Amino acid sequence: MRLIGAQIRAQMQYKVSFLTDFLATFLGMLLEFAGVAVLFLHIPTLGGWTLPQVAFLYGTAEVSLATARLFTNGFDAFPETIRLGSFDRVLIRPRSAFLQMLAADFSLRQAGRVLQGVWVLGFALWWLGEPWGVERWLFLGWTLLGGTAFFSGLFVVGGTLAFWTVESLEAINILTYGGATMASYPMNIYATWMRNFFLFVVPLAFVNFYPALVLLGKSDPFSLPPFVPYLAFPACLLVFLASVLFWRFGVKHYQSTGH
Repeated sequence: MRLIGAQIRAQMQYKVSFLTDFLATFLGMLLEFAGVAVLFLHIPTLGGWTLPQVAFLYGTAEVSLATARLFTNGFDAFPETIRLGSFDRVLIRPRSAFLQMLAADFSLRQAGRVLQGVWVLGFALWWLGEPWGVERWLFLGWTLLGGTAFFSGLFVVGGTLAFWTVESLEAINILTYGGATMASYPMNIYATWMRNFFLFVVPLAFVNFYPALVLLGKSDPFSLPPFVPYLAFPACLLVFLASVLFWRFGVKHYQSTGH
């Protein structure tokens, strides 16, 4: 928290620059959602989902991804740390290397993307116009926490691969940014092989689709057991825990740039 606090104070020294980046990120992502909304000018529903329901999927996916990026941006820049040999300094400090990388690049401008996701999510809930009890709000928080853990795990995996590849792999971006885009739409519109991959291999469907079935009162188009949506958080947390183990494996087998 001290390292993150220091970075925030440093970024706030240039307030105009920060506000410009923040607003650019917010407005840029808002235009992206406008592209999603344009689809519904021509079709009333998409795979049986209305615009406010798709906006709910979009909002939850964006909040999860942006929050994960806010806290794991250091792993996105990790390949540069490896190339420059800077990771050696990280290892000799009396703190966890994992926590140091979490605090290595806390980009506050990403909060603009978080705010945009929250705005779209709030818009979707207002448009749905359905009163929620405490249990639904708690389940929504549980869902967002799980989605954040899921995308954080993918960012950690992408950074850890730099131990062997040195360069970052664009394939990870397919699962992170591409995954968030995919999760912005109902899973039942995709091909069967793709649905199965993002349900049983990389559990993207648990980020927001299955929780949304419960929160929005929709039936499961895949006829899976009724307890499956409640596995969302454990499945997403498992991805994050697996990424931490993968990181430890990478650190254990790391060789300095001098070797």
